[in-house]
Amino acid sequence: MLYRTGEAAIMPLRGLKGVKLAIDQLEQSANDNVRGVYLAGLKNIVQETPADTGRARNNWFLSVNAPSNKTTTSESVGGGASLSQASKLPKDVLGKKIYFTNNLPYIGVLEYGGFPKPVKKGSKVNGRYQKLSRNGFSLQAPKGWVRINLKRMQSMIKKL
Repeated sequence: MLYRTGEAAIMPLRGLKGVKLAIDQLEQSANDNVRGVYLAGLKNIVQETPADTGRARNNWFLSVNAPSNKTTTSESVGGGASLSQASKLPKDVLGKKIYFTNNLPYIGVLEYGGFPKPVKKGSKVNGRYQKLSRNGFSLQAPKGWVRINLKRMQSMIKKL
């Protein structure tokens, strides 16, 4: 059936339902792929956070729309508290502002450097002093780890 309105011809679309379903499936697939990159990347950020007592590793907080202002005193070297935060990633991530925040005052020093040069005594670990930095950077992540993981995540998303 063909309808005329002035010069334009309007025709009902056949298969529109299938096209809409395909578009929805593409969007869901893209969302799931991006969410997978986020989950893997956030896990890497937690696990690669330099750990002495584990406090920095456990102070990553996931939030949507605004950064978290939380901190915790949890000191598990495994970072279980932060890994459980990452698992709270919303099911739908496309179009959302997602924050993974660490509010400890020294997190920037761990990422960007700034430890004393030269190290005088070091940090007390198990009753003994150990030098955990060199040339102002953590020995565990001398080039940082957050920026590295964010670049890796960005690259993976571009390949999707």
